[in-house]
Amino acid sequence: MKLRILFLSFLLVFTVSSTESKNGKPSKSPVKKNSEMKGSGTVSNRSDNGFEKSIVQIKVSFQEPDYISPWKKKNPRVRRGVGIVVNGNRILVPAQILQYSTLVEVKKFSSYTETKAEISRTDSETNLALLTVEEKGFFEDLKPLEFQQKIVYPQQIAIYQLDNSGSIQSASGALLSLDLDLYPQGQIELPILDVNSAETLNGNGEVIVSEGKAAGILFDFTGDKNAGRAIPSFLIRKFLGLSGKSDRIAYKGFRHRPVTDSATKEFYGISGKNEGILVAEVLPGSSADGVLKAGDVVLEFGGKKIDSKGYFEHSTYGKQVFSFLAHAGDEFGYEIGKTVPVLILRDKKKMEVDLPLKPFPYSAVRIPHRDPSNRPDYYLNGGFLFLELSENYLLEWGKDWRSRVDKKLLYLYDYHKFRSLGEPQSRIVLLSQVIPDESNNGYHDIFGRILESADGISVNSIQDLMRKVRESKKDIVSLRLDDGTEVVLDKKEMAKANSRIGAQYKIPASAMGERK
Repeated sequence: MKLRILFLSFLLVFTVSSTESKNGKPSKSPVKKNSEMKGSGTVSNRSDNGFEKSIVQIKVSFQEPDYISPWKKKNPRVRRGVGIVVNGNRILVPAQILQYSTLVEVKKFSSYTETKAEISRTDSETNLALLTVEEKGFFEDLKPLEFQQKIVYPQQIAIYQLDNSGSIQSASGALLSLDLDLYPQGQIELPILDVNSAETLNGNGEVIVSEGKAAGILFDFTGDKNAGRAIPSFLIRKFLGLSGKSDRIAYKGFRHRPVTDSATKEFYGISGKNEGILVAEVLPGSSADGVLKAGDVVLEFGGKKIDSKGYFEHSTYGKQVFSFLAHAGDEFGYEIGKTVPVLILRDKKKMEVDLPLKPFPYSAVRIPHRDPSNRPDYYLNGGFLFLELSENYLLEWGKDWRSRVDKKLLYLYDYHKFRSLGEPQSRIVLLSQVIPDESNNGYHDIFGRILESADGISVNSIQDLMRKVRESKKDIVSLRLDDGTEVVLDKKEMAKANSRIGAQYKIPASAMGERK
């Protein structure tokens, strides 16, 4: 009876908290909730439910690229995670644990040895990946786990992982809410579950189970806040092709901003008190390209009224950002290849348009970020090291990189990640650093400057820079930086300089000069 009263008390707390959260969306796992959950669960070692046959350990050896010295990689390291056995003799894992992997191994409950696995598919948007194992008979004593079709919250849950001895480890927690956000390597806002637990968790793939089925995969956990985030089961079903006709994620194609002040409402002709959001930017090649334009006001999306902060009322999950309809709208019939009816205000006149759903237009990315496949393309010649601006380059400044990097680079990163309509596909090229040599004396203090042009012509990429230097008929190539500095490359001296620099700094000859 005491346990029942305690459980009902938790449900009452969650219901009140959830209502408060939805009135002022979005709200992320407040500390108050976390403190209320402390002591609510216990870690146990249980094998009687059979989940050890549906979960495996993952060991990933990986080597990250070095953006400061891009001709080499950083020291090898190992990370561990949890995988779920799914139909078709495959193992489902969070894609983030496979990043920069050099070797992937799996271990199941009935074996003390690790078996090599191969990555068969990854999707950075849903943060999911599939592994296969070639070893004959590996899956004979394993059982695929089923996934919930809909998420129920708030509710208490069990969280499972496998320990080194092959025993199943169980912890308890609670599902609190569901919001839209970007996954660690994704570009598209997708549903993410907020999880609370007082247990010691890692957020590396632990399986959330409700009523005998998987409700999600934990991919992030902060111990001092008792808060984690998980991939919901209905998104996993989408990735596995178990719902809808396409296993790919659609993107609405535009960025928006809320309209809450009366002056802006009047300027755009919005008559309703709490309706409409403003189209702020349309990405070239996207679903919205040629359909919407900056300055349009979206009143309804997919037949749902959109409030002035961009939310609609979902019948199951309450208030959700309207992007839910385009990005995870299978239940409404919206997926890639389908169209979404949109009611807009354009020049203060109402009109209906059809928005054809397409995948995210990666060709619109100007500054690569959240891209697990991104590896530095660079050009090192005569000690001048050029590379393309990316999030990974900025992250080399450490945990407090936003306060340490050049403010101009930070501004570009925050506001110009994507190219605008009409702009050519291009990247931002930097003179990252100058490796000192007698041939480049006078330039040794330059680092992190934007390259504007070569011989007066703009440079679009590292490959473009290499081509311009190679094809220049002049012995001297003039490079102009954004601070006005003029860097002069003497093509006749490059080979000698590269030879000296390679010997002095232990840089392989293959890393300097022209590279394919």
